[in-house]
Amino acid sequence: MKKYMGMIAVLIAVGFSTGQLLAADPMKEKEATPSIKERLTKDAVTGTLLKQEGEYYVIKDNDGKQYRFHVDKSTKLDKVVEGDMVKAYVTDQGHVTTLQRQEK
Repeated sequence: MKKYMGMIAVLIAVGFSTGQLLAADPMKEKEATPSIKERLTKDAVTGTLLKQEGEYYVIKDNDGKQYRFHVDKSTKLDKVVEGDMVKAYVTDQGHVTTLQRQEK
């Protein structure tokens, strides 16, 4: 009986430590991934997120040009904050279909 109790205690400890490891990177679950179709048919803008104004995000690209794009509930969106490097997949109408956070 003691043998089984020891194994149960080990299994419980492993279960809790695994949960801690998975919770270590909360951003990992929030990563937005563009579809193959988006990668082939949509324009992409890479730059720094300057502002979030409601449903509009302002991105400054590496050449210094600023873009204002529409983002809504249909947008696949990484958790981003002002100052983050981002990559936006954009339709011809200026709507972002996927917004990814990029490494600096």
